[in-house]
Amino acid sequence: MNNIAIPRRTEAGFTPRRGVEVRSLLAFAVLAVAWISFSPFDVASLSDTESASDGKLINQIGYTAVSAAAVLALLTMTGREVASRMLSLGWIAMFVLLVISGYTAADPDDAVRSTLFTIIATVMAATAFALPNNARALSAALATACAAVLILSYAGVLIYPEAAIHTAEGVEANHSGLWRGIFTHKNTAGPVMAAIAFSGIYLTRRGWRLPGAIIALAAIVFVWNTGSKTSTALVPAIIVLVMVPSLVGMRFLAASAIIFSVVSIYALTIGTVFVPSFDAILRGFNETTTFTGRIEIWEFARDFVTRHPWTGFGYDSFWGEAVTENAEQAFDSTWDPRGIVHGHSGFLDVTLFMGLPALFLSVWLLLLAPLWQYLRTPPFRENVLLADLCLMIVSFMIMNSAMESYFFRRADPIWLTLVAALFGLRLCSRFKLRSE
Repeated sequence: MNNIAIPRRTEAGFTPRRGVEVRSLLAFAVLAVAWISFSPFDVASLSDTESASDGKLINQIGYTAVSAAAVLALLTMTGREVASRMLSLGWIAMFVLLVISGYTAADPDDAVRSTLFTIIATVMAATAFALPNNARALSAALATACAAVLILSYAGVLIYPEAAIHTAEGVEANHSGLWRGIFTHKNTAGPVMAAIAFSGIYLTRRGWRLPGAIIALAAIVFVWNTGSKTSTALVPAIIVLVMVPSLVGMRFLAASAIIFSVVSIYALTIGTVFVPSFDAILRGFNETTTFTGRIEIWEFARDFVTRHPWTGFGYDSFWGEAVTENAEQAFDSTWDPRGIVHGHSGFLDVTLFMGLPALFLSVWLLLLAPLWQYLRTPPFRENVLLADLCLMIVSFMIMNSAMESYFFRRADPIWLTLVAALFGLRLCSRFKLRSE
């Protein structure tokens, strides 16, 4: 969001007035495309190769066009300082590692295209909160995008249930009856709806009480009906972790609690297959848990981490590739994880695809830097409200990533939502946000 000043220089306004409507419309377009994409309810593409190919092409063209328009508007309508402050050496380095991982992949041509598309979609999402010229314009774009997702998803449940609700067909018959809305899977719907619930809280706090409350309540109901235990448990926990310290002016407590929570969650999930003492602690709580088979996935991947620790196996070149398909299955495994599509752990897949340097850099970019920016956010009302929203989204997505994998995954709606919040925090810490 390009606002009237940099903290400690509030008198030096730089916001041009022209193109306000265009920028607000583009902000809505970015959020709508990130969440709805150009092919909502695209369940057929999961099993239909031709449909998947057509949808992939449509999305690539669409995301590229919206990204180009958003970047052009950012450069020409928001002031140079806003655009320059969005640049980050850390993100540039991450993009370089991402492209390198494409060249080291099993299929370099396809992988490099995928990494470039990932960068395009990421840049698009990064502009979401930077485009509106004030908090009111952002609220309008955010409320409209949230409403669009909710209306389409609930309409799908009511009139297009075969696409909006999981069925008993296919390999995941156990998900039958669980809601996914416009998304391809309940595990995507849950986190995005959680972010929409947080957005409703933000709108309510800004004075948009009725629309904010409706959006928050509708999104929480949808999260519940996805059947995602992780999302259902995290939503209220994140609200308490962020909102309570913020309301009493103790943001450092929120940051500390989030760090502790993330470390604890990762230690007691994937950490249990690397550190026996963590496994002993977990077994003290629940002796038989496997996190729905995830522990066997992580045990399978454990030995591969050390094979290419500095470069990884290349972008998207581990799961479903020859290296896993030709590997031996553990004799005591209750199921075969070799055909799984991802590692169900965000930082694990970053390591497998791009190596330890990318892991360390992603921990900084996705967790530590946002918390530092949250603490540096100046105590202006609009800054605090937006920073709280962004931190709730970031915290949820990082904690949820202990069970799911979506970091740097092309145009995954969860990843793009996380990116928007990350750059929202970056801007909150650098500019005073204008209310009107």
